[in-house]
Amino acid sequence: MDVSLLALIISVAVPLIIHLTRKIKNPRTANLPPGSLGMPVIGQSLGLIRAIRSNTAEQWIRNRVDRYGPVSKLSLFGKPTVLVTGPAANKFVFFSGEIGMRQPRSVQRIIGENSILDVNGADHKRIRGTLAEFLSPDMLRMIDGEVRRHIDES
Repeated sequence: MDVSLLALIISVAVPLIIHLTRKIKNPRTANLPPGSLGMPVIGQSLGLIRAIRSNTAEQWIRNRVDRYGPVSKLSLFGKPTVLVTGPAANKFVFFSGEIGMRQPRSVQRIIGENSILDVNGADHKRIRGTLAEFLSPDMLRMIDGEVRRHIDES
């Protein structure tokens, strides 16, 4: 057998065997929700953008829930993502403090790294309470009065 052919077979076989043994020893999909990650990098991003632009995003999500259930995995903008739907899921995600959510870096640059979207636990409750107090009807009336006063002065 030619040496170059033997080297080619070994260079293909060894990585393949390593990959297969790792996959058998450590199956990664065991605890993942159902769903497809789609094409690499693109994932379901184009479908979601198309649905948003045509004002059919709710139908896009409904179709996904019908296909995979209320919890599914997908890939959006190159990042693996979990889609959770329904009242129980919303309550768990937004009020339990068990899940730490992070916005993409581009969004963090726009809204800041410590926004209510990125904090959880006690910090989230503190910020939410402050916002609720700030947006109370009495406070909004006061802000409205100040804005009107400044407009009238101009």
